[in-house]
Amino acid sequence: MHSVRSDRTVFLGVFAPLMLAIVVLLALCIGGFNVLSAVRAYVGGESLWSKARAQAVGQLRSHALAGHAAAYRGYVEALAVPLGDRRARLELDKAQPDMRVVREGFLAGENSAEDIDGLVLLYRYFRHAEFMEEAVATWIEGDRLIDQLQQLGTRIHAHVERGDTPAAFAPLLGDLDALDSRLVGLEKYFSATLGRASRKAEQLLAGITLTLAALLALGGALLVRRTMRQQMADRQLLMEANHRWELGADAAGIGLFDWYVSDDRFQLDERAAALFGIGGGQGATLKRAELRALIHPDDQAFVRSRFDRAVSENGLFEYRYRVVLPDGELRHLEGIGRMRETSPGGPARMVGILRDVSNDVAQAQLTLEKEAAERATRLRVEFLARLGHELRTPLNSVLGVAQLLSIDPAEPLSPSQSKRVKILQDSGAQLLRLVEDVLDITRIDSGSLQVERVPTDLLVSARDGLNVVEPERASFGIRIDDRLPRREAVVEADPQRLQQVFVNLLSNGCRYNARGGRLTLEFRETPDEVSISITDEGPGLTPEQQAELFQPFKRLAPSPDVPGTGLGLVVAKLLLDQMRGRIRIASAPGRGSTFTVSFAKL
Repeated sequence: MHSVRSDRTVFLGVFAPLMLAIVVLLALCIGGFNVLSAVRAYVGGESLWSKARAQAVGQLRSHALAGHAAAYRGYVEALAVPLGDRRARLELDKAQPDMRVVREGFLAGENSAEDIDGLVLLYRYFRHAEFMEEAVATWIEGDRLIDQLQQLGTRIHAHVERGDTPAAFAPLLGDLDALDSRLVGLEKYFSATLGRASRKAEQLLAGITLTLAALLALGGALLVRRTMRQQMADRQLLMEANHRWELGADAAGIGLFDWYVSDDRFQLDERAAALFGIGGGQGATLKRAELRALIHPDDQAFVRSRFDRAVSENGLFEYRYRVVLPDGELRHLEGIGRMRETSPGGPARMVGILRDVSNDVAQAQLTLEKEAAERATRLRVEFLARLGHELRTPLNSVLGVAQLLSIDPAEPLSPSQSKRVKILQDSGAQLLRLVEDVLDITRIDSGSLQVERVPTDLLVSARDGLNVVEPERASFGIRIDDRLPRREAVVEADPQRLQQVFVNLLSNGCRYNARGGRLTLEFRETPDEVSISITDEGPGLTPEQQAELFQPFKRLAPSPDVPGTGLGLVVAKLLLDQMRGRIRIASAPGRGSTFTVSFAKL
């Protein structure tokens, strides 16, 4: 709607001044012709006025010399012509003239009925114009002389009626000759003034017409110039818009197509042809059957039905389908088109775009796979969490019963029974640690593990861990070489979880150490961080083993007499990651292993 209104505004802005100028020029030409026609009517009226004056003078002279009554009647009838014109002029001089009186006056002056409107308009609107003012003044003077002629006729008629001889009113005849001479001169002057008025009117109208024509020509030239400039500017804008479209289409890989329904022909531009793997760097023209052969067989029926529906409903075609490139590769394309008419009542065609959506399809597939994996992970976490809770309750009961059996003084166990109960306790404790580790891992994966980051003494956490693994150290005969300083080393960490990290590392250091070996704890400090290293005298690890060290359930070189699940180091690393700490390993076969826990200094 806005576009239609804008086009209408542009049309009016361009053509309205031109049409207005043309209308004004036509009106001026028509008005000029009417003015000239009215001047011509006045010239003709002057001729009638002069003829009537001559007849009136002649009839009055004949009446004076011969005394014929018919001559006097002829005089009166001839005098009615200038008197009628005077009556019309006097009525037109009024502010609100009676047009009936004006018309009757001009008709009495023997003017043509078709000329009366022109006579009236010229007198009313140009009465005081320069080219008419002198002629009107002459007319008024002529009417004054006609009054004198009328008075002179009355006096002569009175002498004739008394029967006086012509010699008795000879002076009156002399006045008649003098008055007639003055009227003749006035008539010539009036004709001359009308001629000058006609020429001035013609010159004025010609000047105005030429001026308007020149202005019209100048306006037309300016309009043409402006239109051409606007067209050039619009053409430049269109070229720039097309250039931007081509850049955008090249960047987005968008091609254009036209489908001429009447002859079932597809016109593809260079980019659209390239999307189908044809054209050789140029556009292509294909029949519908030829284009269908490039589409994957499983999609052909759907594409055809969508095209047919768009034609029948005169609507939109929008569909994604696969095409088979000449090298056998599959490509996903998206086509969007709309039905259009080439001209009103002309053959229908579809115009549209094509673009490669293979990456979008692949990304959507990855998103689906990711969502499926995340859903499977959530289910696994939920399952492990529930399983851990379900196992921990009976395990606690089993361990509690085993402990009661081992310490019950009323029913002491035999050595073999004590050994079996000890195995039961150790296995249950190992299974309980496994459950706890699994629960920790699932909490970390699900984001439900709450880790605080508060000022914590790194050295205190390490020594507290030593106290926890004291039974395990004694069981394996490990000697502790504690080189930690007696001072504070405060870092941001969760005290409970940091102690859990050191317990796991110290426990591994005892279990995977040599029998009776030494476990060394050392403290290091740099300007940026503080760290504690735990070094054992075990068999050491190869680079390949170190690469698999922090994977769940990966026990490297397991020994039947060394309990473990392969989750301790995994839990330690995950907890350190949550606390923004880090763990490093340095090891070599036959030289033991060193695990270093580091934190940024406060």
